[in-house]
Amino acid sequence: MSGGPVPVWQKYTTGSRGIWEKIRQLLVLVPNRSTGNPLVALYREPPPGADPNAKSYKDAVTIPAGDIKQNNYFKRDHRRNYPRISSFDQTKISGLLTLGSKQASRVLIGNEGYKQLAVFDKDKHVYLSSVLKQVPDTVVNGQILGSNGEPVVAPSLNKGYSWDLVKGDHGMYTDEYPCRLFNTYKA
Repeated sequence: MSGGPVPVWQKYTTGSRGIWEKIRQLLVLVPNRSTGNPLVALYREPPPGADPNAKSYKDAVTIPAGDIKQNNYFKRDHRRNYPRISSFDQTKISGLLTLGSKQASRVLIGNEGYKQLAVFDKDKHVYLSSVLKQVPDTVVNGQILGSNGEPVVAPSLNKGYSWDLVKGDHGMYTDEYPCRLFNTYKA
């Protein structure tokens, strides 16, 4: 709908002519809607089966994807590749804040590291509020908040775009109905 509504006479569909077009405009709810029947001369030219090379096409076999031996079906079945559910409780988040992540680890080496990890066992419950009191300010200001303690703002994916409301007759809904059409412009 990027340029606004298209008049019915510009659409690539068959329509009525002469007096029958005027009668159709009087009887239908939205006169600007087309019949939906495509023009025969402009619809799928050339037709899908008309290419002479289509009958002599050989299917290309790609290796290793086409090799059945080491390509199990469950690895290729993306229809059932559901997202795995993972959850973070206060103990896991407390462990990440105290011990760091894989990229920025703060775990001590040797037996001291094992003692640190034992505190954040699955069976034990560690409260996040008690850990936030013990964590240094550089962790809070660098990993939870911004570098100066400001809240982190999510990035905008719509930078450089503007929208305006489509004016005029654009369908069977009146201006009081909360269904609106917009045009998107890249600035």
